[in-house]
Amino acid sequence: MKTKGFLVVASKTNFYYISAINLIDSIKEYYPEAKVTLVVEKKLMDSAAEISDNIIYCDDHKRAKIYGMAKSPYDQTFYIDADCEIVHEDISKVFDLFDNNDILFTALPEERSYCYSELHWPAGHFTYCGGVCLYDTTNDLVRQFMVDWYELTVDQYAGKWWPTKPNGSWDEDNYPRSLARWDQFSLWWLINKEPKYSSLKFGRLDGDEDARWNRFSLYRENHCSKPPVVWHHSAATIKKNL
Repeated sequence: MKTKGFLVVASKTNFYYISAINLIDSIKEYYPEAKVTLVVEKKLMDSAAEISDNIIYCDDHKRAKIYGMAKSPYDQTFYIDADCEIVHEDISKVFDLFDNNDILFTALPEERSYCYSELHWPAGHFTYCGGVCLYDTTNDLVRQFMVDWYELTVDQYAGKWWPTKPNGSWDEDNYPRSLARWDQFSLWWLINKEPKYSSLKFGRLDGDEDARWNRFSLYRENHCSKPPVVWHHSAATIKKNL
């Protein structure tokens, strides 16, 4: 029997910690039996963290979320961004979505491009969203993928890594440096350009199912005819209401 649980990460600011606690509370409300691990900076913690079943400490890197994903104590994990909220009891059925995939993401479809800051570049375009992620680490390569995703993102943010031309210089013609702010670019690179992970089965929820499981607050109503499960608030909206 595989262990199953949820993972939420809070780093850098109290805003993300409060958001993470609210998210865990909403998971427990709709799925009382759920096991939830909180990945958090020690400096942010207070007694509210006791709502989680397990705590892992992280540093203040702005993408500590990926560090946390690699540290999940569960065989099967549903990672959820801290600025989300569970709004439907179907959260208890999330692990039924795997469908033989090793890692399952939601999508960044063209029809919702009005919500995205950047979607296309000369050598490709984003297709996977890292806001939520279902993954199975009983395949050791999956956990290694998460480790590599984090380490590549750290180097990307620090200006230590970028795709290169044959002469070794950075290929900013095909991969403009504006992409360096997105952990979804390092994700895209590992999925599409790293042979090491060619055997992994990457899945993507599309259409109504995508919008159900990662219902961004700025989506227009016609993007989802089914009731949402994971409501993804925009950071600006949350901060305004705090």
